[in-house]
Amino acid sequence: MKKHLWLLVVLGFLCMIGPAGSVAFAETGTRASGAASFNVLHGFGTVPDDGVGPFGGLILSGRTLYGMTTQGGAYGVGTIFEFNPKTGKYTVLYSFQGGTTDGALPFGNLIVKGETLYGMTNLGGANNYGTIFEFNIKTEQYAVLHNFLGGTTDGAGPRGSLILSGRTLYGMTNVGGAYGKGTIFEFNTKTSQYAVLHSFQGAPNDGANPWGNLILSGSTLYGMTDAGGAYGEGTIFEFNIKTSQLTLLQSFWGDGAGPLGSLTISGKNLYGMTYQGGESHAGLLFMVNTKTDELTLLHSFEGGTTDGALPFGSLILSGKTLYGMTLEGGANGLGIIFEFNLRNGEFADLHNFGGADGANPAGSLTLSGKNLYGTTNQGGQYDEGVIFSYSLK
Repeated sequence: MKKHLWLLVVLGFLCMIGPAGSVAFAETGTRASGAASFNVLHGFGTVPDDGVGPFGGLILSGRTLYGMTTQGGAYGVGTIFEFNPKTGKYTVLYSFQGGTTDGALPFGNLIVKGETLYGMTNLGGANNYGTIFEFNIKTEQYAVLHNFLGGTTDGAGPRGSLILSGRTLYGMTNVGGAYGKGTIFEFNTKTSQYAVLHSFQGAPNDGANPWGNLILSGSTLYGMTDAGGAYGEGTIFEFNIKTSQLTLLQSFWGDGAGPLGSLTISGKNLYGMTYQGGESHAGLLFMVNTKTDELTLLHSFEGGTTDGALPFGSLILSGKTLYGMTLEGGANGLGIIFEFNLRNGEFADLHNFGGADGANPAGSLTLSGKNLYGTTNQGGQYDEGVIFSYSLK
């Protein structure tokens, strides 16, 4: 895991109180219209047994946002929560307990199907190598579906999210497997059958230690690894479910290094970010053509006060515009929200986190209508992170 020295910042709280208890901040990004607005919807640590420090994004089902925190809760090892943007109501749905009977320290996002949420934890469970779990929103029933075994026969320590296709969950673990460098796996939600599909071997011919989640197009899974590849700096790969064949599309070297998020697909193009590398070693935004395997640099993050640095999460695509966040950089050094226009190649800093409104986002954005929703890992009233919205109007 890459080490990151968290920045502890105390800023003046210059704001006004908005609807539903939210906190509205004047916009400091580069948009000229002035019509956009940023709102803190919830500060973690402000209710009893609240979670703290989310390392992931939010999902929207109906009018409700669902997410997880990596720490906090009744037992200190993370929570599942819901937030209604319309009413402003925030509820802790479940506190992870850890130990041998439950997971602990969830990274990544939840996914939803009907009334059921699915997710993973990095630790905890029967072997303390993490779990796959489900949570029924209606009945509030929680169940561990799989305890990762580690060793050579199973993965361990997942640091990403699941995807669902029909009744099958697909995901990755960061370590474990035949070579100790992580796995790709599947889990059938109807039969509870679990199988390791691929064990990463590492450099030079395979990736190693994946973060983030997979994406599915037809019968092909696409993903990235933080390490491995020809130069040891990470990879982009495709995995054919029917043939169980993994193919490296790119090995990062100089042009980027250490991706810690997931890919986004549109047509024949994959879009993503690397945590490091690029001209200023602050990460980059790229596109890969799945037909030609050609990688195109879209933006090299520069850091400093004028640009973001160290993108930790994933991109989302709306029309021809990509939206994302960086962990650091920007006017206050605490990360930014940005957009990139695929038509004209223009990059814009939409919001600079300042501490009171959140700091160091370590996840992805969710778009609903004209509103972006997300979380930060730190900042807010108790410096434990926030849930926020950003209006594109």
